[in-house]
Amino acid sequence: MGLFMSLPTRFTVKVCCGLLVSSFLCGCDLTGKSSLTSTLTREERLKVAADAYYNNQCQKQWALLWPMAREGDGEALSELASELGGRLELPASDSDMKVDMGVRSFANVLVMTIYAATASEYPDKRNLYYIFDPARWRKGDITVVSIRSGRISYSSIKAPPPISITKLENCLSQANASNVGDRCVAQAINLGLIPSFSEYSKAMDAVPTTYSPNHCVRRPW
Repeated sequence: MGLFMSLPTRFTVKVCCGLLVSSFLCGCDLTGKSSLTSTLTREERLKVAADAYYNNQCQKQWALLWPMAREGDGEALSELASELGGRLELPASDSDMKVDMGVRSFANVLVMTIYAATASEYPDKRNLYYIFDPARWRKGDITVVSIRSGRISYSSIKAPPPISITKLENCLSQANASNVGDRCVAQAINLGLIPSFSEYSKAMDAVPTTYSPNHCVRRPW
């Protein structure tokens, strides 16, 4: 005990935090259930989730962030959207495997980014520039998330006219109140770009049971 007490405080804290994180990650399943989940603050969950992602532990990263995102946390939604554009891969049903993985990811990035920008808690607009890159909307068709029988699915639709996309982007960029955010969401739904958040979150809750063992896409470099 005397030896332990003589260790530098920073080293002791580092060891204890490492044990906490290790215990949390080992005990966490895809739905975010863990005996330690409720003991972590929101900021700690975000930090542990980021560490899990960079350590190629995408199942655990998803399990940490999705419960927060499901409750409307804009920052958690933005984090997931950013990582779907990187290494995190969402599973797909056999019928959707013909849809390119990157296309499926962007369809979900679109949903999460729009709802992140209009979130009532911790709204986050960081990915708007990414989804509204004009080059993305000049290709004619776009793949979007569609809910079928309560499951995540994908459909190809004709891209909305540029004026509609610009109007939606401006709305989302300037949304600073819940009623404004609701109008932006209504625009996106009317354009066929996103489902309602209640439909999406319920369908996404069913996704973890179909996760493959390795769905963390390796960087090409």
